[in-house]
Amino acid sequence: MREVRVTRTKRNGALEIGFQFKSMDQLLDPDDPSPLPARELTEFAEDYIAGYLNGYNLKAVTGISIGLPRKSLSPDVAALLPETVRRHFSFRIADLSNDIRVSFEEGRVSLAIAILNVAVTSLFITFVAGYLDQAVVILLSALFTILNWVTIWDTYEHFVYDYRRRVRKRQIYRKLAGIEVRAEEW
Repeated sequence: MREVRVTRTKRNGALEIGFQFKSMDQLLDPDDPSPLPARELTEFAEDYIAGYLNGYNLKAVTGISIGLPRKSLSPDVAALLPETVRRHFSFRIADLSNDIRVSFEEGRVSLAIAILNVAVTSLFITFVAGYLDQAVVILLSALFTILNWVTIWDTYEHFVYDYRRRVRKRQIYRKLAGIEVRAEEW
């Protein structure tokens, strides 16, 4: 049930990506009793559409089409589906912005811990190492090296990978909140 056929159509340098879902329940949350356009997309549909756009230059993508089987797409649904998709992604932008804010604060804490570890290590080497047994110095130096490596790597990974991914995801959701959406039968 997770198969979605994807098509890419280029017209005058612009790109439209089409998603053909197998059923309405694959696209729209069957547990959400809200009428269109307030009904939410399924997690699968949200992740699939946004994840697929992640591989493209967002400026080049001018629209998406949502394809559903002929029997499940009435004229009323076809008229409301574009606004449903845009509304869903628009609503989710606030959640992503909050995730980015929380993530940034976590990154600041990671950076502070990394700086503290480097300072403690420097103080240890400068003032304490000369008074301890060689074996103890080696063990504590190894411990401080591991702690520094872990905290510096965690901070680096956080800002270079995790934070950047969250920002990119928000950019994609912003694009999807304002993009041209067409509903079509297949």
